[in-house]
Amino acid sequence: MATKWVKTGEACRALGIGVKHLWKLRDEGLLKQGVHWRNIARPQAARPTYQWNLAKVEQALETPQELR
Repeated sequence: MATKWVKTGEACRALGIGVKHLWKLRDEGLLKQGVHWRNIARPQAARPTYQWNLAKVEQALETPQELR
């Protein structure tokens, strides 16, 4: 089964959370680069373009907070 990487808006809709919450999880270290998210923008791009591994993000969010 292929890994499903989705854009930020699609990930938020599927997870039922807002963009700021998703970024907060990334910034706090719960979501790891290359596992949960990746930047697909060209190196010279002014802004990053993120994709999210929906299955891995869902798995991380299902982990009880005391085990994170």
